[in-house]
Amino acid sequence: MSVRSVEPVVTPAAPGSSARPTPGGVTVRDLVNLRHLQATTLAGEAGLDRRVSWAHVSDAFDPWNWLEPGDLVLTCGYIVPEEPMAQARFVEHMSAAGLSGIVIGVDERCPPLSVEMLAAADRVGFPVIEGAHTVGFSQYGRFVAAANARGEDHSFTQIARVHGEVMASLREKLAGTEFVDRLSRVVSCTLHVVDPEAWEPLIRGGGTPDHAWKLAYDGEVSRSSGRAPFVMNLSVGDQTALSMPIPSERSACLIAFPDGDSRPRLAVLQQIAAACALEIGRVDAAVERARRSGAGLLHEALNGRLEPAALTALFHGRRLEGDLRALAVDGQPASIDRIARRWLIRGVPFLLGEIGQVAVAVFRSDDVPQTDLEERTALERWRGGLSDPFVGPGNLGDAVRQARWALETVRPGDSAIASYGDGSPSFLPRTLAESELTADRVLGPLIEYDREQGTELIKTLQVYLECDRSPSRASELLFIHTQTVNYRMARIQELTGRSMRSTGDVSELWFALRALALSQTTH
Repeated sequence: MSVRSVEPVVTPAAPGSSARPTPGGVTVRDLVNLRHLQATTLAGEAGLDRRVSWAHVSDAFDPWNWLEPGDLVLTCGYIVPEEPMAQARFVEHMSAAGLSGIVIGVDERCPPLSVEMLAAADRVGFPVIEGAHTVGFSQYGRFVAAANARGEDHSFTQIARVHGEVMASLREKLAGTEFVDRLSRVVSCTLHVVDPEAWEPLIRGGGTPDHAWKLAYDGEVSRSSGRAPFVMNLSVGDQTALSMPIPSERSACLIAFPDGDSRPRLAVLQQIAAACALEIGRVDAAVERARRSGAGLLHEALNGRLEPAALTALFHGRRLEGDLRALAVDGQPASIDRIARRWLIRGVPFLLGEIGQVAVAVFRSDDVPQTDLEERTALERWRGGLSDPFVGPGNLGDAVRQARWALETVRPGDSAIASYGDGSPSFLPRTLAESELTADRVLGPLIEYDREQGTELIKTLQVYLECDRSPSRASELLFIHTQTVNYRMARIQELTGRSMRSTGDVSELWFALRALALSQTTH
């Protein structure tokens, strides 16, 4: 390692010093004063009294995202940037994250330490130490571990408290923010459990930090090659926060805002992240239960299998009263799952099921403003149709038909939400009876064949035409062999008397499929 035009500042041990740690924990000065470590202070002498909680060998180019405040970075130097200004920022980042200092071993892989880097270290009081080639980094670790052994008791106590809160949440059936608030008190932080992509809460009653924190989060992820590291130090203005990934099947992270000057230990925060993963799992289970029971009730209601009084009572029990609306959505399953989760977390009562390839939801008009649906449509890139407001489950069938009708006014491939009555394509049937007649006239043989043989010719035709008559693309979406698609299409042409080579026949089949979608209200 070479240093450009800088005289090292050697901090000698006091006469007769035994180099024992100062009261309250070991400091960087204590390590420099240990003669057997042969450490030399190059810069940042004003920070020699920084406490050292752990000495950690790091090969990360962004150690501030992997270590916690009080950690001493031990490196052979190849993580130090080449450019002088980048070296200065490297020091500033470590200092801002609360790291106690950096020990750089003598190694040919270390670039020359610039005047700019050492000046930055002096400016922020961040110790830059040269480690002797003959001294292993393990010597630093052993001394720090022995000196701070008692200090770990507090972390163990906090981890035990986290485990205790998890057990209490199971006994007392705590959930959502009530559970997370208890965890917050363990580490004296305000905690948020969020989806970092949609920037939405993942627990009931939860909130999200301001959008400025989303920008700060995305910026740090971008600087970390697009992947969130173990911990990220975020800052917006004068406020700071820590972000840590939550181990979950979905994208999730924990955002912690310290209530005071002290920051939580990462080992404790990691336990809290694991506890939050359990809460996310509970929300997942609740969403699945709500979707299944809601889909069953929706199916029973649309098929007229329930007495009006019983149906009204069931709607009342789900708080589905007053002005209701029906929503039909043509979107990805993950998008439908996100809207169900969003409503459940917000306490919005809803029913959600499927009719053919379309998701159908019922909710209270006041709970879900149309502007909210428009924003969700732009985010999820789906097609949606919205019914007029209606009162009582007796009008559910008409409302679902209206939503389906509105959906069909949005062209396939577009992303928009339409309300019933906003517009209707002149080429589509105008009534339910006309829709059924058109679908039966063109697709009747396919519908009957699918019913008798248990095949999926209608679905195959739909996917085939949506894929611009590409057998290979259709086979990928249907999870079948290309030859199977070709066989089915030959059978479809035989049964309908229409040819895929005729533009007129293809158009007639396409319009018939849309008429069939309009006619399907209950299945």
